[in-house]
Amino acid sequence: MMNKRVKEGIKKFHTKNPRIKFCLGTLALVGLCVMFLIIATFTQIKFNMSDVGLDSYLKFEYIPQIPVVLFIAALLGECWGLLTILLYIGFGLTGIYPVFALGGGLSYVFQYNFGYILAFIFAVILVSKEFKKGTSFLNLILATLSGVFIIHIIGILYLTIIAMLNNDSFEMIINLIYYQSISKMLYDIVLGFLAILIAKGSRRLLWIIMG
Repeated sequence: MMNKRVKEGIKKFHTKNPRIKFCLGTLALVGLCVMFLIIATFTQIKFNMSDVGLDSYLKFEYIPQIPVVLFIAALLGECWGLLTILLYIGFGLTGIYPVFALGGGLSYVFQYNFGYILAFIFAVILVSKEFKKGTSFLNLILATLSGVFIIHIIGILYLTIIAMLNNDSFEMIINLIYYQSISKMLYDIVLGFLAILIAKGSRRLLWIIMG
């Protein structure tokens, strides 16, 4: 039988959706989430629709960074989620370890895709704030959409600025936007929503264990 403490913990979580508390376990969890984000950066999920009888040009390689960011935001909340993202960005910019897809170091700020990485900060804030309002189906949808859209909006703006500084052609800018955002946004939304669903259950369990 479920003991009284666990029952009370579940009831309190459903009514108040409390924050993950500070403890050594929380810091360890932040470290694991940083590693999780690094692993996602170098993970490619290959979609090949020719396997189900469609044309072979529908091959697609997807890097699940954004779903992982949404998972981290929903799991850890604003404070610990921001710490996770800042540690990831900090490691990358210092060049201690090449945690970004194309390397690392301060010069990475001039890469086309760095805006998407910076936007992780704003995504964590938006997703965690939406989570505070509740964990209903509608709130989870809004959290997913707000997180995905803010990343792509900031990413596209940053990409366009870098491309203009490099005097790139309009055609190249459109191609970059298509490759970095348009072709991936639907995957980000679907997988991001699944990631938030997983985080919802994991967060409840972690809060009870650490509480």
